[in-house]
Amino acid sequence: MRHPHKLTLWLCLLFIGSFAHSADRPNFVFIVSEDNSIHYLDHFFPGGAKTPAIEALAAQGLTFDRAYSNAPVCSTARTTLATGCYGPRIGTQYHRRYEKAQLPADVKLWHTYLQQAGYHTTNRSKQDYNVEPVTGWDKSAGDAHWRDRAEGQPFFHMASHGDSHEGRLHFSQESYESDKTTHDPAEVQLADYFPDTDLFRYTHARYLDCMLTIDGIVANTVAQLEADGVLEDTFVFYFGDHGGVLPRGKGYPYESGVHVPLVVRIPENFKHLVDGQRGDRVGGYVSFIDFGPTVLHLAGVPGSSAVDGTPFLGDGITMEQVNARDEVFCYADRFDEKYDLIRSLHKGKYHYLRCYQNWLPDGLQNNYRYKMLAYEEWRQLYQAGELDEVRSQFHRGKPVELLFDIEADPHEVKNLADDPAHAETLAIMRQRLNTRVKALPDLSFYPESQLVSQAMADPVAYGQKHKAAIARYVDIADLATRPFAEAKAGLQAALTSTDAIARYWGCMVCSSFGEQAAALAPMAEGLLSDESEVVRLRAAEAVGLCAGGDAITPIVELINSTADAVVATEALNSLVYFVDCHPSGKDFDAAALAPQAEGADIPRRVPYLKGEDLFPPKKKKKKEPVKAKKNK
Repeated sequence: MRHPHKLTLWLCLLFIGSFAHSADRPNFVFIVSEDNSIHYLDHFFPGGAKTPAIEALAAQGLTFDRAYSNAPVCSTARTTLATGCYGPRIGTQYHRRYEKAQLPADVKLWHTYLQQAGYHTTNRSKQDYNVEPVTGWDKSAGDAHWRDRAEGQPFFHMASHGDSHEGRLHFSQESYESDKTTHDPAEVQLADYFPDTDLFRYTHARYLDCMLTIDGIVANTVAQLEADGVLEDTFVFYFGDHGGVLPRGKGYPYESGVHVPLVVRIPENFKHLVDGQRGDRVGGYVSFIDFGPTVLHLAGVPGSSAVDGTPFLGDGITMEQVNARDEVFCYADRFDEKYDLIRSLHKGKYHYLRCYQNWLPDGLQNNYRYKMLAYEEWRQLYQAGELDEVRSQFHRGKPVELLFDIEADPHEVKNLADDPAHAETLAIMRQRLNTRVKALPDLSFYPESQLVSQAMADPVAYGQKHKAAIARYVDIADLATRPFAEAKAGLQAALTSTDAIARYWGCMVCSSFGEQAAALAPMAEGLLSDESEVVRLRAAEAVGLCAGGDAITPIVELINSTADAVVATEALNSLVYFVDCHPSGKDFDAAALAPQAEGADIPRRVPYLKGEDLFPPKKKKKKEPVKAKKNK
């Protein structure tokens, strides 16, 4: 006769086993660490933190060595992730949006399709999207959990964790001097473009410590799934929501801003859906536009055919096909108050960046960035002339084109665009990027002020209506990649066009050439009285950059006179450049600045230009005196 306790245990195990294998559809959990690129995890990059829980996840799944967020900042990247669509095509490319874009009728946030198919969908808890309508969450809150679902219901749960957010590095001088880090600052491996200072080393070490916290969160989430008996029914995605977060990370479309860690744990009960072995590393390019289509494909749930992404896991998809994916497109536009229009393309081992406002330095004032002590120290060292060529790049204007070999130069400090040995590669990358922005079509070839006033009710339709015009603007912009002698005639035609946006781009390209385009400065000067406010803005830039003329006066006049807050914000970005980075800035009189418009990012720029304290210390609330209790 069997021992009764052993019989009971055997029956319990039989029940648990049958429950664990009862799911007919997989679950999905997204564990998202905010603001961190691959460069801070040893599993992906030398010198990163050791993260045993993430490595254990990888041992039971796949590591994606080339995963990208498409955009280098949160709301833009998050919207890309949630829609499966490129931001510049659907009008969601700006952070933070001044007006939400309306999704086209044939696209929903992709988790909505899971919800409609019977999945329990929860989000913990950011909904910082640039689109409307936001649908598909059964619950989106700090306490949202898969445990709230009905019995036997499949689930999708997404949790974003701010323990690695950039705000973790907004420590005070007092904290820097007193708080110790787990990682030894003397042992960290700084990026090639950073100054080697005690502060940068400490900041880097402090961020590596954040990775330890994230690793603990991953371990805890997996433990909860295991305790609930659903781990082997659940695909677990761990990834960063975009790059960061030390300077030149978040907000910049370099590797440091868009190359994110991605590990996908493959559940035992659904491993038949994946062609690949646990522990494999995947070398093909995947990006945020692909995550939604991948989850829907694994779940067997139809989504929209109007998205830009394609699945990289699931029935019928081989690892050979995934590893053959060799291209990804990324974009950067306005980040808070800071404009800098850049598009980039990764293909194979090369990364090509097209800088449409190349005169703007990466280090242009962005208030939230400069809350970090390391940002401010870097700028001070540059202004004091204490940095070498590589470490000065961040604070100088950029070439029109950048080309990096990311295998030989993972920190992207050696630009190959002017190297004759790479001329063919440069031409191929330029052509492929131009084809992409025309095909979208890329709405950022219109100024944001025009998109906000005219396009956001249906950005996709607006882009299709103006697709031919956008292609023409791309061609005008591309004149900046040619020798000036070849570009001159095309620029003259653009500057005299009856199309205001053609004139706008003609001025932009003149500014890209700088002093080389001095002969066209009189034409730009003639546009200072143009009927279009944005043309007047770009004409003022060209006058200042090409001929050393007075750009500040017409820019200030525009800021003070426009009733459009977005136009004023666009102009304030230019004003900050001339005040901080151009010789004419010494003549700036802050008292002359008096914008009549309100809103957009005017409140960020004006206090900075007026020299006001951007981050005054918060006043501590006075504690009410404790009243003595009366004796009864």
